[in-house]
Amino acid sequence: MFIAVLTGSAIGFGASLSTTPEFNLIGASDNNVVPAARANLTEIIWNEEISITGEIEMDEIVFTVGNEDTVDSHAFQVCAVIEGPVAIFSPSEGSPPACTTTSSISPSGEATGQIIAFVNPVRVSSIVDFSFSVEEIS
Repeated sequence: MFIAVLTGSAIGFGASLSTTPEFNLIGASDNNVVPAARANLTEIIWNEEISITGEIEMDEIVFTVGNEDTVDSHAFQVCAVIEGPVAIFSPSEGSPPACTTTSSISPSGEATGQIIAFVNPVRVSSIVDFSFSVEEIS
């Protein structure tokens, strides 16, 4: 006895499969391209403090944002989330994100000393993951 199992899948990137892959809400009313931000984060420093219970906690991130565009100036919004033990986040779920917005950065320039502070510090020994998002806002 011979049994054949056939499976198929399709991935849509836009109007057709020959469309260049980009972020798209396929078939939605806002079927617009969302380009990647032309920025980079460097010189990231995690500032720590000692809690009242004597544990080391992370409460702030200081970093530099670089504009990778060689022609135009841009401002960027950078947001960060710290994941602690068992899906505990800072900022906590449902709260506004912890973000900072740069001033306009000249072509190939940098904005140093950008700070994202967290209302709820996370014990360093409990940190599972960090997430950053960068949005080009001008």
